Amino acid sequence: MSKIILRAVGDNLLHKQVYKAARKEDGSYCFDGAFEHVGPLIKEADISVINQETVYVNDRKKISSFPSFGSPVEAGDAIRKAGFDLVTHASNHALDKGYQAIKETVAYWENADKECEWTGIHTSREDAERIRILERKGIRVAFLNYTAPLNYHPIPPTHPYCVDVMKGYSKKRIERQIGMARQKADIVAVFPHWGCEYLYEPIPAQVKWAHFFADAGADLIIGTHPHVLQYKDDIISGDGRKVPCLYSLGNFISCQVIQGTMLGGMADIVISDEGGKATVEKADIIPLVTHTNSDYSFFTTYPLSEYNDELAAESKIFAMMKKNHGWDIDMKYLNKLYEDIMNRHAMENSIYKSPKDISAYNRRAVLRILMGKSNKG
Repeated sequence: MSKIILRAVGDNLLHKQVYKAARKEDGSYCFDGAFEHVGPLIKEADISVINQETVYVNDRKKISSFPSFGSPVEAGDAIRKAGFDLVTHASNHALDKGYQAIKETVAYWENADKECEWTGIHTSREDAERIRILERKGIRVAFLNYTAPLNYHPIPPTHPYCVDVMKGYSKKRIERQIGMARQKADIVAVFPHWGCEYLYEPIPAQVKWAHFFADAGADLIIGTHPHVLQYKDDIISGDGRKVPCLYSLGNFISCQVIQGTMLGGMADIVISDEGGKATVEKADIIPLVTHTNSDYSFFTTYPLSEYNDELAAESKIFAMMKKNHGWDIDMKYLNKLYEDIMNRHAMENSIYKSPKDISAYNRRAVLRILMGKSNKG
């Protein structure tokens, strides 16, 4: 029997505070510290995946934060140094800087000196149809990545292939791609960018899409976009297969002063092959916590098991939570929040109850940006 470990983390969401902390005296950036404490977990994996929420821009003048992101290419350097094997790029921010930034992001990965695959964005029809497959110990895993939201950015009609989307009109294409992946690989993993931000439970659209992916032939579903953790579930496909679905891994790195966004997760997947038949043997979540110091001059992510109350007391994000909402965020709070999310009780204490609440919050956040007062980054 052969076994491999697949690990994946959520949104690499680079806000202005993260840029400032990573900026060096010569004007370049170094994001390596973000991965320092999760590095051993990444290196243990046979395959590791990260969701790059933001696109890369070559022009330093185009580096920007919420609501329209453009990130320095050094973010990709840190991902490669950390040892990630695949980067998912289909997100609601994929078109924040137009098709030009997609070209620059793809060019970065094409020219990277360390082999690291990417998926979700493309600069040609041919590449959009190329199924990403990584093989370890004789087990071939195919990766597909689609985004539901695009922040109202239209797909450029001259480059309709540039972002892989999950819309009603794209279902036939997705079915075809999953079918192609099944023919070429032993396991098909789908990474959807979906759902509603800041809600601890999936919305009905996520559940419907999860069943669609399973029925189309997916073996594993790992979601991003909500910026908070959501529970895991087993989807029963039309042909009776049990398909693990991790609805949201939350944030990996960010500077969001909003409920739950500091608590993320790392998918911990074991795939086994016995007698030529590969299956997902285990699908768990390792809780993570984003840490910053008292003046936002350093950002990193810890496994929750390695975090402590002393570090929590130092975090400016947690201090802002205390100031804004009266929440004392310590290890007891973080562990309970993780347990509540996994046990489907977190919504009971959530300040956001529905997508309507989130829509209102996001409108206020954009207005604060226009007034120079945003705490969303």
